Amino acid sequence: MNLVYNWNGATMKKIFRNIKLTSLIFNILCIIFGICLIFFPETTKFTIILIFGLGLVVCGIIEIINYFIYGYESLGFWIGCIDVLFGLIVAMSSNILTNIAIFAFVVGTLFIFASLNKMQKSFNYRRLGAKNWWLDTIFAFVILILGILIIANPFESERVFNIFLGVAIIFNSVMEIIASIIVTKRLKIIKHNIRDLVKKETIIDLDDDDYTIEK
Repeated sequence: MNLVYNWNGATMKKIFRNIKLTSLIFNILCIIFGICLIFFPETTKFTIILIFGLGLVVCGIIEIINYFIYGYESLGFWIGCIDVLFGLIVAMSSNILTNIAIFAFVVGTLFIFASLNKMQKSFNYRRLGAKNWWLDTIFAFVILILGILIIANPFESERVFNIFLGVAIIFNSVMEIIASIIVTKRLKIIKHNIRDLVKKETIIDLDDDDYTIEK
């Protein structure tokens, strides 16, 4: 199986810009969402849910476009479809989702999907030789635990739950922004590893007839 990589410097810069833009837009929306949930849980919940749903749709579309143009994320298409699907469900069900039980289930599910996505990315980084890939794995498990807690909602009052949920969303978003900064160095390492892989495949693909032994 011959793999063709055409990742020049300009392409890598475009990939990085798209990763950073998608992450930044989504996480800024999440931070605003978390802050408003802490301080204005009742008066702004409907508007925030609507904005969050539309933002998720936009990020999902960007993820799908990135997959077809660059193909750097093996599950990018399906992740984008899931983002769009959840975004549409959230946007069209804003009135229903203000119910705390349903709201907790949707947000907790999104956290779980985000943790699985982060875990898959960490294994990709490991396969491509990036350093400190295990930090993403730890982060993924933390987000997974938060998602389970959000769905279970073990808190005594809705006010306490809203504060916990807001803090969890802000924490996740801040960590994602930090991770997007670290991606810069990782992409450089991955670029060099891909070049080495192409060189190795070129050597392996040489015909045996090129080597003769004279007796």
